[in-house]
Amino acid sequence: MDDRGGTRTLAVGLIIGALIGAGVALLVAPQSGEQTRRLLRRKARRLAAEAQDHYEDAKDRVAKVRRRAEESISG
Repeated sequence: MDDRGGTRTLAVGLIIGALIGAGVALLVAPQSGEQTRRLLRRKARRLAAEAQDHYEDAKDRVAKVRRRAEESISG
């Protein structure tokens, strides 16, 4: 069986994806380098805070499940 069709499809998909990505980058980041870095720092801080919140929520849930399991084992 010939695999050139699959390889060609993959190559075309990669090229189209790269072109779309380049176009989006040009549309989204027309500001200066300093402005872009400032924006990225703000977004990174927000994401870090959200990740910390999700971590704390998950930690609390795990603690609750653990307490319930221990209570059910001990009777």
